[in-house]
Amino acid sequence: MHEELDPVRAARDLARHRFGAAQLVIVGGSVLTPRRTATSDLDMLVVTAPRERATHHALHWQGWPVEVLEHDERTLSAACADQLARRWPGVPRLIAEGVILADRRDLGSRLQEEMRGRLAAGPAAATGAELAAHRFELTDLLDDLTGSADPAETAFISARLLTKTAQLALLEGRHWQGTGKWLLRELREHDPRLAEELSAALADPVALRALANQVLDRAGGPLREGYQTAL
Repeated sequence: MHEELDPVRAARDLARHRFGAAQLVIVGGSVLTPRRTATSDLDMLVVTAPRERATHHALHWQGWPVEVLEHDERTLSAACADQLARRWPGVPRLIAEGVILADRRDLGSRLQEEMRGRLAAGPAAATGAELAAHRFELTDLLDDLTGSADPAETAFISARLLTKTAQLALLEGRHWQGTGKWLLRELREHDPRLAEELSAALADPVALRALANQVLDRAGGPLREGYQTAL
């Protein structure tokens, strides 16, 4: 029923009620965009005084499901650096695109400017080792799909192959990564045609194999013999 409620107002009320001593409170996520659905939740970032560790917890507030990340400045800085390095910028994007609800020392404004700049610059280019690891796994999955005679195994192989194909396309194209629905959203932003063709090919192993090979060829081609990595 919460689709008729104001998410920012609900989040602001929660911030006052439960996080009144926080240094910074931001609400963001899909709920503030046209992608909002009847099941969207409030994604909230709360920056507190120094704490032992960051926490993630879920609750309900005024009909909304809420997910709260609590950090201090040290743990938040580390989390952002880690996610940007891994090209999965969930928290940086929450900061950059969210609505500031409380900001005691202008921390939110400074963080938003920084994260918007980092996101606009894009992720670091893939290393040779990263591309090789993705090429090797994709090659192996293609072999598995070709040899599969079990419909159930084919379904599971296809799901993994679709995910790895999308990830390699984003990595080779120097674009941000994502998981679940965010993987599709990132791919739609990077290569809308590939995103729609991959989505349609999940139940068609022949089409999926062709798309995976196209992406694999752009990244350097199949990789089997000679691949080596540390364990």
